[in-house]
Amino acid sequence: MKKLLVHTLIAFLCYGYVHAEQTDSLKFRLQNSSSDTSRVKLLAKLGFEYAFIHLDSSREYCKLAIELADEINYQPGKADALNNLAISYDIEGNHETAVTYFLMALDIYEANGDKQGLARIYNNCGMVYQSLADTAKSLAYHKKSLQIEQQLGDSLGISYSMIQVASLHMQMKNYDQSLLHYFSALEMLIALNDEQGLAYTHWGLGELYMYTHKPQLALKHAQKAYSFFESEENKKGMSETSIILGKTHLLEQDLNQAEKFLLKALSLSQELGTQNVTLECLLNLTTLYKSLNNYQVALGYHEKYNELLNIIRKSEMTSNIKEIESKYDFDRQQQEIGLLNKENIYQTSVRNIAFSVLFIIAILLLFLYWAYLAKARTMEALKDKNIEIERKNEIIEREKENALIAAKAKADFLSVMSHEVRTPMNVVIGSIHLLLEDNPKPHQIENLNMLKFSAENLLRLLNDILDLNKLESGKLELESTPFDLNLLVKGISDGFGNEALKKGIKLKIDVSDEVPSQLIGDPGRLSQVLNNLLSNSLKFTDEGSVLLSIKPIKKSKKKIKLKFVVEDTGIGIATDQQQIIFDNFIQADSDTTRKYGGTGLGLSITKHILKLFGSEIKLKSQVGKGSKFSFKISFRTDLVVESNYIS
Repeated sequence: MKKLLVHTLIAFLCYGYVHAEQTDSLKFRLQNSSSDTSRVKLLAKLGFEYAFIHLDSSREYCKLAIELADEINYQPGKADALNNLAISYDIEGNHETAVTYFLMALDIYEANGDKQGLARIYNNCGMVYQSLADTAKSLAYHKKSLQIEQQLGDSLGISYSMIQVASLHMQMKNYDQSLLHYFSALEMLIALNDEQGLAYTHWGLGELYMYTHKPQLALKHAQKAYSFFESEENKKGMSETSIILGKTHLLEQDLNQAEKFLLKALSLSQELGTQNVTLECLLNLTTLYKSLNNYQVALGYHEKYNELLNIIRKSEMTSNIKEIESKYDFDRQQQEIGLLNKENIYQTSVRNIAFSVLFIIAILLLFLYWAYLAKARTMEALKDKNIEIERKNEIIEREKENALIAAKAKADFLSVMSHEVRTPMNVVIGSIHLLLEDNPKPHQIENLNMLKFSAENLLRLLNDILDLNKLESGKLELESTPFDLNLLVKGISDGFGNEALKKGIKLKIDVSDEVPSQLIGDPGRLSQVLNNLLSNSLKFTDEGSVLLSIKPIKKSKKKIKLKFVVEDTGIGIATDQQQIIFDNFIQADSDTTRKYGGTGLGLSITKHILKLFGSEIKLKSQVGKGSKFSFKISFRTDLVVESNYIS
């Protein structure tokens, strides 16, 4: 009965719930939402989605939704967020905390008269109390949910709650009530043509009729349940329905059919690794073969039953009582031995202590005398030395303060000047665009394009200086946020596609199928690194191709380490220049600067960002053949858990 209740809860708990949009879509809508009530709803939905991906993120979104709802006094949104916060704790197994938040949400739904919210929260409360093994409270909450669903006229919701209530009544041996609710659910599910619901309803009726000694009806409904499970390839349902069929045939003394279904159930349960189901199969097979007078086979199954039972019991034990008793007896014996020898030990200790004290006093007197003489000799020397050290420390402290002031002044100057110059530069670039769109004369277009090119280069230089200033001052920190690597790479590829096409260069992207799309890290800084490297490769390549390759090199359950490679067939870099190009304002040589332009900051910024990632950049290059830049970064990954809750 407990197994049936658990499965029906899992199968039907989410009735009426349409899964929320993917987290990326929700985040996009959140960023573009101007309504506070919409932001509360989106934050609550993100909290629900992340409950099955990353519990800490789920709770953060729920708490943000609750805070915003309190600010704008939006109680329905707060109730939804509390419900989803409770779900995150229930998934973790912290059922007591989950109950607290469920009841807080319940109070708000009741105050607002939100019947749909009440039906949902009563259903979830019924589930959490079932986890706490409080069948009476679980039944009470499911009955309340059923009552509201009947008022709302939600046929699917009514049928789901009927099955849950019927299962709980069967667990409490209220067979008449269980039968009544099962048939009510069956009638509605037939009208709705819900095969999954019909499967679990027939399974429950099969088990109920088996317990009430009505074998023909038990076989009829169990066979129907088995057919539904078989069509859905639900091996767990097939396994446990086979037990009902086998046990019922055994009660009817149809031993051949009993053997067939019990062996089928045993095979499926062993395949699925469900020990409790396997245990029940072994026990019934033992009884079956006894009835067939095949005692040797019966003994074999009985031995397997005992062996598995012992394994289960050992796994469920929380302490070894015999070991505790043995340790207690050992400690008591040691105490008795200690008491018997206490007097002798005490007398010996007194003699030893007295001798030790006298010896220590003599040594201390000698040491104090020697220390006095040594102190007198060194005090004068130490006094002079301390004066000299204090003087040097003052000089060092002044120099340190001056250096810090100078460094801060430099950083502040760069930051202020870059910001102050960037604003008018944006105005200049905007004005140039307007002039170009205003049908200038042919001889003016060339001058305007030159002016636009120079202004955009100067703006890029200012942005690079700002980034470098933040990196060197330690003010830049990496984010840790979920992102789609495929979308990031596609955006970069689209951005450089036209430039490669104009130069007649092939831009190749090679992302391994083993690289997961969803990662957790800093997509902005990763994009900046890849943009810098691809921009350089395209700039210094006149023919051939530029390749971006991403492959996994190490993978665990929650982390993956990726290797990124940017390779081109460009001009290449001389060996003696391959280290200095990562310094600020440095390019390979003056000819390169004159021909290709650039600030010499891109690779320096890339090196600093990769250092924040805990990585380093590597370079292989030959003049005239091209260059190959590579680096490795570890990202976190998360497994998505199937949703069983109503949000």
